[in-house]
Parts: sequence; structure tokens; C-alpha cells
Amino acid sequence: MKEFLDDNLVLERSFIHQDFSFMKDEITDRLLKPTTQVKKKKNIFIELPIRRKTKKITDFSSLERIRIVVDGMIGELSKEEICKKEQISEEVYNELKKDFVEAFNDFSEFKELQEALSAHNKDLIIKCLGDEQFDFFQRFADVTSYDSLVVPKEKSLFNYNKEFVKISNIVLLDKINNFRQINKKFEEANERLPMGGFFMGSFETFNCRVRKNVFCRVPVLKQLCSATTFFLHRVCPKLPYIKKAYFSITKGRNRLLSKAEALGRLVSCGFDILDYKVIDGIHYFAAIKIKEPSYDMNPSYGPLFKMKRVGKNGKIIGVYKFRTMHPYSEYLQDYILKLNGYAESGKPANDFRLVPWGKFLRRYWLDELPQLINVFKGELKLVGSRPVSQRYFEDIPKDIQELRLKHKPGCIPPYVALNRKGSVNSVLESEREYLLEKNKNPYFTDTKYFFKAIINILFKGKRSA
Repeated sequence: MKEFLDDNLVLERSFIHQDFSFMKDEITDRLLKPTTQVKKKKNIFIELPIRRKTKKITDFSSLERIRIVVDGMIGELSKEEICKKEQISEEVYNELKKDFVEAFNDFSEFKELQEALSAHNKDLIIKCLGDEQFDFFQRFADVTSYDSLVVPKEKSLFNYNKEFVKISNIVLLDKINNFRQINKKFEEANERLPMGGFFMGSFETFNCRVRKNVFCRVPVLKQLCSATTFFLHRVCPKLPYIKKAYFSITKGRNRLLSKAEALGRLVSCGFDILDYKVIDGIHYFAAIKIKEPSYDMNPSYGPLFKMKRVGKNGKIIGVYKFRTMHPYSEYLQDYILKLNGYAESGKPANDFRLVPWGKFLRRYWLDELPQLINVFKGELKLVGSRPVSQRYFEDIPKDIQELRLKHKPGCIPPYVALNRKGSVNSVLESEREYLLEKNKNPYFTDTKYFFKAIINILFKGKRSA
């Protein structure tokens, strides 16, 4: 190791703090370029390449060793190309790399080199995004530190060797709208970061893009332009057969995402959302790694989907519904409740996960019509306590939890039959009253509540909360 860190490695302080690419160019310029030999035969000169033996580690100075390893670790040349260029074996290259990584991570002499590799982070973020964006990221982590990896546009995390630097923070300068496989990028970031590491980036929503579009500002063209943009960049990437052509043409760039989908994907990949901010029509987010990704291989995008709900005896069942929320919304349940709490209706307040037509479908219970499938499967009844998520189930009183577990959930909730308000307390009290009556009279309670609910809906204008 001492031999690897000989006197040639002592560089001037001012030189170390220059941009890394400039440093590499300087190192390269100091090395002699290979020459060629000319063999004379019958007055004809034929240029032939030099045949050299495979070099050993001792044939290189410390400065040359650094340059060789760095060429391989920043992704510009493959290992095979470097070995051919430097006339070394793969064993020699691996030994050089091993020595370099150990020295880079363990020796204090390399701290200044680590700082040099990332000192340009602030300038890179400000130049690419802006001062306000830099200040937003800096609130959560020191993105100028040597353990912060700032990934420029058109670059991938694959360009950075995992062993090259210990990463605590990752900042993506490109919008995630331009990633072909968004979850793969998030999972890769999760893999690179330690538990508690910070992950930051940005995305553009449909509404923000429409506001920027000049044609969408013209009254006559607004609806047509919005519908076309939505279909091309929001619907096409989700359709089973059309999406192949879409990604083949666009390479996955500039597709549209909803705020709920973008943040939901983050949570599904093991991150907890700390905050987000809209700057110049772009959403910037900061998240922290709290667990491993869930690796959701079959996300639901279609109009019909299944939700995980608590059934009889605590069994988790898949309840069918027409979609009233954006994809990946199910991962944001805890985040929405932490952010806004419950509304008076017993549902999350200010829920941005709802699609524009969601409120209409919910108001008239149209979104719950597919629950008849669960009725035929024997998982639900026509009348009963509504099926709820595990998160909501844990928040309700213990006595109601115990009563719920004894019976199947139902499509028509008790508060509709009793013509009560849709507030949290009113809904829970109605469920308690129904469940106690169900225990006393198990055969006719559901029939009684069913007809009372039909009368309230048809003749008294009862609507969903």
C-alpha cells in the first residue's frame, strides 16, 4: 500500500480542488504517448504496431495507476478496453483497482481527492436547475459533501461504480418523466443508499405541462390540446400493446405522471416522503430510505382494480372497485393521513389522489358496483360494515374492531340505512349499532337494513359521504 501511495501522489492543494475531468486530462497529458516502429524491407517502409509484453504493476508510477483505475470506474472505458490500451492483464487491473479503492476509502490523504470529486455539486445543481432548487435540496442533506452523488442529465447510476465512493445522498438532475423504467431507477437508488440516506429529484405533472403549452392557452384549442396530450403521454404508456410502440418512439422521455403516481412509486420503492415543492411548474421532492423496495411487479392502471381490505376474522381480501384514484395511490395512504388527517366524512382530507371523475362516481356509489363480484365469491355481503384498509382498521375503537372481525363486510354501510351523517363518529356509531343488533338477530337484521337503505337512497336522496 505504501508503494501505491508514493511521493508522486502528493499533488498541490490548488490542483486537487479543480474539476475532476480537468485533473484526469492533466494526468493523461503527462504520460508519454506510445510510438510505432518502422521496418525497412526492399526499400518499402511498412508501419507495424509495437509488440510489448504484458506490463506489471511496478511498470507504472502511482499517478499512472490512479489514471488507469479512474478510467475504468467512471464508465468511459470497459475493463477490456483499458487492459488492451495499457497492455495489462485483467489480474493486474483488478489488483490496481483493489489497492485504489482501499486507499480511497481508508486513508486520510484521499479526503481532499474525495472533496475534489464532488466540489462541483453545488455549481452543477444551480447551473442545471437553479438556486431555489439547490436551497430546497440543501434543507434535507448537505448535497455539496463528498458523499453526495449528483447525477447529471443523460447519465445513469450505472455510470458510477458502487465501490468508488460511499454514497449517503443521491440527487437526480433529470426529471423522472424521462426514465424508461422509473421503478428500476428508484430501486437502484435504494440499493446504493444506506438506511436513512436521502434521495432527491423532480417530476412534471399533467396540469403543469398543460399550463406551459402555448396551444392550451387558446380557448378554442384548450380542450383538444389537453385531451391529445393526456392520451398520448398519459394513456398510451399504460395500454398493453400500444405502450411498446410508444416507448420505441419516445424512448420513455417526456411521459406524463400524476403527483400521486410519482410519489406513490417512491413509497413503493422503500422511501418515505419528506416534502415536495413546486418551482417553475416542476415538482421537486426529497425522500429518505426507510426500507427495501416492495417490488410491485403488477401495478394496476386499468379502470377496474383490487384493494386490500380487512375481511372476516382479519383475513385480507381483494375488494373490486372502479378506479377513482391515480395508480400507486394505495401506497400514499399513510402519507396523506399524516399530511391532512381525516375529513368529516371519515375519508382522508384534501386527497390529491382522486381523479377528476372520482368524486362523481363515489357520490352515487358507482365505483362500488364491482363489489358484487366479491359478494358472489362469498367475501362480502350486500349489507354490512364497509370494507376498510388495515391502516383505517387500526385507528377505530377496539370494541368495533372485535365486532367487525366476527362478520363479513358489506356493500351498503349501516349509516346509509340509518340515514345518518357520513362523519367519522357517525359512521362508527352506526356500525356499532348494526353489529350489536346483528349479534342479537343474525337472520333478519341485514334484510331490515337493506330495505331501509333503498328507501333512503331512492326517496330521501341519501348519497355517499
